[in-house]
Amino acid sequence: MSKAEIHAREAEAAQARDKLMGTLHELQHRLSPKTIVTDVKEKAKEKAEGVKTAAKEGAVQAATHPSTVAAITVPILVYLFRKPIARGLGMLLGRDARDQEPQPYQEARAPAPLPPEPVRARPKAPAEQGA
Repeated sequence: MSKAEIHAREAEAAQARDKLMGTLHELQHRLSPKTIVTDVKEKAKEKAEGVKTAAKEGAVQAATHPSTVAAITVPILVYLFRKPIARGLGMLLGRDARDQEPQPYQEARAPAPLPPEPVRARPKAPAEQGA
């Protein structure tokens, strides 16, 4: 190898070393806690702005189309409050829940009343006692 080739190779090595050091400094910067915190804050602000604009658009749509909102919310509310609504309609129509006979599924759900005295084992016959 001539001196010119050696100097060329040393220059290439120095250039590669500088490139590597630049990459390492960039990684250090990207992975520093301050940089990560600022990135997360910026992304959170962007998301919050997106949510805010979507909520505003939803409010505008709800204000301009109230029948659509009612068509969506009324069935949901009726489903959520179906039992109180049924009781109220039953009372309104003169049906009292206490006067009705229990349905078969209600009998299965209700436990049987306990006997007044504990159940005792019957005495064994003399043949069963091993005599």
